[in-house]
Amino acid sequence: MLIAPLVASAIDESVQEMSDRTDRFVALLLDLGTRAIGPAIQILMIVVLSLVLLRLLRSVVRRTVSRVMERADTPPRELASKANTLANVIESAGRMLILIVAGMMVLSRLGVNIAPLLASAGIAGIAIGLGAQSLIKDLIGGFFILFENQYGVGDVVQIGDASGVVEQLSLRRTGLRAIDGSFIVVPNGDIRTVTNMTKDWSRAVVDVAVPYDADLNKVIEILQGLVAGLDQDPVVGDAVLGPGEITGVEALESTQVKLRLLVKTKPMEQWRVQRELRRRIKDAFTEAGISAPYPRSITLIRPVDGDLGERLPIGDSPRTVEGDSRIDNGQR
Repeated sequence: MLIAPLVASAIDESVQEMSDRTDRFVALLLDLGTRAIGPAIQILMIVVLSLVLLRLLRSVVRRTVSRVMERADTPPRELASKANTLANVIESAGRMLILIVAGMMVLSRLGVNIAPLLASAGIAGIAIGLGAQSLIKDLIGGFFILFENQYGVGDVVQIGDASGVVEQLSLRRTGLRAIDGSFIVVPNGDIRTVTNMTKDWSRAVVDVAVPYDADLNKVIEILQGLVAGLDQDPVVGDAVLGPGEITGVEALESTQVKLRLLVKTKPMEQWRVQRELRRRIKDAFTEAGISAPYPRSITLIRPVDGDLGERLPIGDSPRTVEGDSRIDNGQR
């Protein structure tokens, strides 16, 4: 009779204890779940937001760069390549920034102290910056060359002592093909002054030299006839943007008078127009009887003993003797 109540009491105590333990375990699980689900949801939101920003970055950057390049009057043949290069650079920088910020936020939600990481990243950035100064300089220079549309592939430029046709253009370097076929590589960070001889339009410059005894009025009349209506010429009319101009006498030199012709042409066509004009000027001058200037010198023959008097002592200035002077036209 006494054992039954004791057993029942022991069972009740055991059940109560198990119930309490179960309640505590469930509460612990709920607490852990709440703590875990909160950061997980936040991390998921960070990842989703980062992906959305990356997609928006691509579309916004490419649209903006294309509009800027169009407003900068970039030639159609260069628009796609330059816009693509600039967009890739900006996208890479933006993508790296988004990923770094997202990574730091995720680590912070996981309870990681990011202060030491930021300090280490700053030190590493300074070290990399000091060790890669030339690379960074080249990249910045290339960015502004592309963004400002200073020159592009196919242009004829002079950079310092190097000149040629631009065959390669990247953020780091510019590749030129010289007239002798050699390939010249110029780091963009070393570029200070650029002479672009084919941007928008060019100009054919032809200097014409005539002797002093030539009739300048006749010469100018011939030259004006050659450049008049040049934009309608069947040979070079497609390269000329307007009638030519005779600037007049540009210089009075020792043996010649120099005149100058100017003709506005399309980019990279000035050399073809110059060659054709020189050929026509030569033919026109030959037909008009206008000779080319050439050096003239007067040779004074020193008198010889027994002919016209005593030989002049060495070192004395020669005297002009009638009948003994001749013009040898520069040939002795």
